[in-house]
Amino acid sequence: MIKIGVTGVIGSGKSTAVKYFSSLGVPIFIADDYAKKLMNEDDFLKSEIIKLIGDNAYQNNVLNRQYISDVIFKDEKLLKSINDLVHPKVKKEYLNWLNKQDFKYCIYEAALIFENNSESDFDKIICIKTPVDEIYKRLKLRGNYSKFKIDLILNSQIDQDVKCSKSDYCVKNTSIKDLEKKLFQIHLLHI
Repeated sequence: MIKIGVTGVIGSGKSTAVKYFSSLGVPIFIADDYAKKLMNEDDFLKSEIIKLIGDNAYQNNVLNRQYISDVIFKDEKLLKSINDLVHPKVKKEYLNWLNKQDFKYCIYEAALIFENNSESDFDKIICIKTPVDEIYKRLKLRGNYSKFKIDLILNSQIDQDVKCSKSDYCVKNTSIKDLEKKLFQIHLLHI
């Protein structure tokens, strides 16, 4: 089975891309979903996160995503510590999931493929690239994203031009119709 990573900065359209691949019947693994699940359910991770960030990391035993986001994107060292804790467990979940798939290829979606040095885990990588002004517009519509917070998150990620240069496919996301057309061409190459 061909393993394809889909990456891009926050707000680039990774979720839209993987929804399209899913509509084609492609198995999808969304790293952030597994990370959130593990951070809520894995007792070891919970205790380590509380040691790093404090009791406010959880409210009523549920991950306080807003608080964690506000704290870790202001502290590069803390962000790395959290990623170093969570991502090996996500990778283990991915490998278990991968063994159960039966398709020509599968998709692993994560913003941090290059940041976590996991590009060698994939046969191909697709980077979704979007104009920065569009990213700001999208994130402001989601709520809880000030320009300051968007800047913090974007600055913590590898620039999308660099991600594209390291990827097998750089897909510019300027419209859903155009994005889907380009993704379908990639799909045909791997089916």
